[in-house]
Amino acid sequence: MPVSKTSVAAAVLALFSVAPLLAQTEKPAASTTTAAPTATATNPSEMDGGAPQYIKPETAEERMKRLGTTEDPGPDPDPKKVWTRFGKEYHIEKFTRQWEAYDRVAEGWVRPMAQVNAGFELYQRNAKYLWMWVPEASTAAAAAAERSDVPKYTAEQMKFVEKFRGEFTELNPPESTKTIHFEEASQGLPDSGSWRNSLTVADMNNDGCPDIIAPPQRGVGGGAPAIFLGDCKGHWHVWADVKWPRPLDYGAVVAADFNHDGNMDLAFSVHLTGVYCWLGDGKGRFTENIKGLPIDTFPSRKLLALDVNDDGWTDIVAVSEGASAQGIVPGPRVRAFINQKGSGWKETGVVPGDAFFAGDSLAAGNFNGDKFPDFTGGSIFYQSNQLLWVSNGPLKWKYVNPGDAIIGAMSGHSAAATGHFASKKLDDIILAFNREFPELDPKQVTVPKIKSVSGIDLISFGGKEPKRKTILRVAGGRAVAGIGVGDFDGDGNPDVIYAAWAPKREFVLLLSDGKGGFTRARLDGIKAEPQTNYDITVADVNKDGRPDVIISYETDKQGALGFQNGSIHVFLNEGVR
Repeated sequence: MPVSKTSVAAAVLALFSVAPLLAQTEKPAASTTTAAPTATATNPSEMDGGAPQYIKPETAEERMKRLGTTEDPGPDPDPKKVWTRFGKEYHIEKFTRQWEAYDRVAEGWVRPMAQVNAGFELYQRNAKYLWMWVPEASTAAAAAAERSDVPKYTAEQMKFVEKFRGEFTELNPPESTKTIHFEEASQGLPDSGSWRNSLTVADMNNDGCPDIIAPPQRGVGGGAPAIFLGDCKGHWHVWADVKWPRPLDYGAVVAADFNHDGNMDLAFSVHLTGVYCWLGDGKGRFTENIKGLPIDTFPSRKLLALDVNDDGWTDIVAVSEGASAQGIVPGPRVRAFINQKGSGWKETGVVPGDAFFAGDSLAAGNFNGDKFPDFTGGSIFYQSNQLLWVSNGPLKWKYVNPGDAIIGAMSGHSAAATGHFASKKLDDIILAFNREFPELDPKQVTVPKIKSVSGIDLISFGGKEPKRKTILRVAGGRAVAGIGVGDFDGDGNPDVIYAAWAPKREFVLLLSDGKGGFTRARLDGIKAEPQTNYDITVADVNKDGRPDVIISYETDKQGALGFQNGSIHVFLNEGVR
């Protein structure tokens, strides 16, 4: 990115304010645009720069009138040149399109870094780059910025930052006296390939033993899911003669008896594509049941199977991964597909189309005590607090406005799970986060020693208002992807397990006391691979009454023989030692 008088980074800091992203409202703010404009690689004018897509064909005179300049900046403007337009000074900054976003800005504007709430007017873009009008600081403002006695940020902004400065410290739960022993049972499972995002466990051939169902591998031709039949002893083999209706790309899979015929069926959410349902016959033959499903208009990599409307039929709920090859997905990014008694599906939105909720994480629970499911999850929208949606009657959900003390500010949230961690009547939420301290003037605010943290929050609903309690916080590290829940120590309380990145790559098991307290268990016989996982599954695969751990990894190495070192692993829970 070229260096200029007022860089994008500097402009972002100058625009730093808690209000746009963190203001708590009863209703999500409406977005002024529903779809991201996209460049057409075959259009020469777009490749050379050209006008934004929303601009209709124009003459040179019309272009100059729109730009408001006396000289046309051309296809690749000098970033150091200052342009006067409409009485104000700007320079034009070039940026790659890797992180662009078009929500929360007016048409014709862009957020060059989606994780930051700073928008700029779009000058032009092509298939690879975008150019933005970046306002020049006035002479008076620039002079003030150089003076040590002139505050750069408002008292309100500093009050907000100081409130959360304590969130940038390490916090570790007490060590448990319990050691949970695991034994790996991955014989017959793949030790190569690229396995993502979410697999599931179900008895697919009606032999009484749980099987593992994995969505198609990423980047592998043919697009076939895989079923690994289990023998209830931790041994697996591929169900080789399965007949699939069509190839799919990678994503997530869930299993349920959607048509009440006694056989397990499968539903898939497919990367950059949509949602599919295939009905099984228990013998490895599947037929499509896709009437009413968005099979090619709802890119998704996470879904759930549950009875949404309490009619006795299992429905599907899916969350959009956030974008597609055509841009930001219009309409609700979390949708329920209501089972029409095995004959098809009827779609309904769980969240409104302008809600900042999308990604690879979705979890259901009972947060308000009625008979309909509520939803939560992580989100690709950095600092979004619109992550709690509770039922408001049949097929209706409302946004819970919990305040920034509940959904941690300055944070991205990556994964969620639910369970009775602090209440016996209502579900609570385990929410993974990563948090970045903004670049502020050290003369105005004390900068914490640790500026980047990741960890786990507990959000409980047992009282009059939701409450947040941080369970674990470590310096740096990637955010947790995938959280599993199960009673690993047999005390009757649900525990939490995940694969951490910091301070090292390892499994972390947090034992719950059922009252909101957690201790960290010692682990034996379980190892996290260095490759990336996107989820973690907890199920009793050997039917001994104890929850086991299943995890899949994508490859981080591609060679002449294709994807090489992804894998799927099973760890049997042998109990407390």
